[in-house]
Amino acid sequence: MRKIAILLSVLILLSACDLFRLRDSEPPTKPPPWNSLTTTWEKCLENIQFCYLDSRNVVKYSGLFTDAYRFYFSAQDINDFNINLNWNRANEQDMLINLHSRCDSIGLELETLPGQNDEIGANVAKVYRKYILKLYRADSADPQVFSGNFELHIAREFGNWYIARWYDYRSYATPTWGKVKYDFSQ
Repeated sequence: MRKIAILLSVLILLSACDLFRLRDSEPPTKPPPWNSLTTTWEKCLENIQFCYLDSRNVVKYSGLFTDAYRFYFSAQDINDFNINLNWNRANEQDMLINLHSRCDSIGLELETLPGQNDEIGANVAKVYRKYILKLYRADSADPQVFSGNFELHIAREFGNWYIARWYDYRSYATPTWGKVKYDFSQ
């Protein structure tokens, strides 16, 4: 009899705590911003920003580049940091994975260059931008700042735009995007 009383007490307690009540599922998280089809060169450029600003886009990053893609480090970075790399889309992908795994957040600002017009054709484009890349880490109150200018050669293949070549230029005393790529390549 005592066992039945204990069993009934346990059942009453379990039913009182809503253990068996159906609950609503958690709503899915908002997907990261992304242009699935880069039918304009602007969407391709925008996707670069989306990859740096939201780590969930890392897996899509190498898809922004042509198979023959090359990154060209600034001449000053090659001399100052002894960089001697043949940089391709696989290096880009590995670098961005490392970057997101070591930083808490990333800020990226792109601005047009005064007096430097983009050269846009039907199937090729040269895009010139000033950039400021900020890397935020929990162990530092201030972000690491990287800035300079870049020139992207973007080509249309099969209706979408892809980056074929990326030239990095140092224009300030701060380190460049190329330095970020080199530092986070391993």
